[in-house]
Amino acid sequence: MNYYDDYKEFVINYKPFEWEINHSDFRQEIKGKHSFIIGFIRFYKVFLYLEKIKKNLQNPKIIDVGSFPGNMVMLCKKIFKNIPEYYSIGLDLDEKFIEKMKEHKVKCINTEIDPQFPNAKKAVDWNIENSDICLLLDTIEHLVDPIFCLDKINKSLKHQGYLLITTDNITNFLYIADMLRKGKSPNVHPILSSMVYRGNHRPHHKEFSKEELKFILERCGFEVLKHEYFDRKQAYYFIDRESNSIKKHKIKKTFKNIIFELIKNTGFLIPHLRNHHIVLAKKIKDIDEVVKNRKITNSIEEWNQIRKNTINY
Repeated sequence: MNYYDDYKEFVINYKPFEWEINHSDFRQEIKGKHSFIIGFIRFYKVFLYLEKIKKNLQNPKIIDVGSFPGNMVMLCKKIFKNIPEYYSIGLDLDEKFIEKMKEHKVKCINTEIDPQFPNAKKAVDWNIENSDICLLLDTIEHLVDPIFCLDKINKSLKHQGYLLITTDNITNFLYIADMLRKGKSPNVHPILSSMVYRGNHRPHHKEFSKEELKFILERCGFEVLKHEYFDRKQAYYFIDRESNSIKKHKIKKTFKNIIFELIKNTGFLIPHLRNHHIVLAKKIKDIDEVVKNRKITNSIEEWNQIRKNTINY
């Protein structure tokens, strides 16, 4: 059985947690589906990357940051037959979630991971060391201060430990098309949410380019081993229970949809126009060394030089 068939079988047979089925989302294509079918392609990419690093690890200690709804523990249990320690790091993890995670031998840490967020809650020490893998899946784009979270991750990983990130790509085709057609900025939603919203759900604050991700990861003591653009095709798929298979939704063949799909698919031939990143990095510097050598300056001349060297003007 190849990786894709193995993953597909896992998704078809997956039994979601009760809170994982989305009934309230305003997007009709997401209602009634669980995480692995909504994010079928994204989680397949994660599955592939974890399968590839598995050969270097035995009995890995895993941290899952921004872990709700908890589905990744089930995928990790499939990939790694023995996980001695699995930590779920998140904000406002309720008792029902924590009790269910205990059944799977998951240790939950209820903490703020972004203290710069307006109305932020209390951040506590994780007290985790020498972990093998940290998952940061579709989380970094929600953070006002990703450096704070990445520093915590660095401290919790062993030397050469892996960090796996998925996140939205700011240079994707649809954003560029909206800017060209409507003058619409991808920053409009983060700006609106920062002015208006103070609830528990954290909207996107900042989406990243490949170079930006590389820069902040290096600044936090990580080396990027592999980066890949992909089209996540969110909610394109559904489980057909009659045939027990995974199928794509059929797109209504209007002239507008046909032209749009043709242009979009042509755009996706250029990797940086795809809508998602997956990044595998490893820790190469300890947090104390990172903080000690992190460049901070009050000089505009020095800042301009750093900017020139970093952004390659």
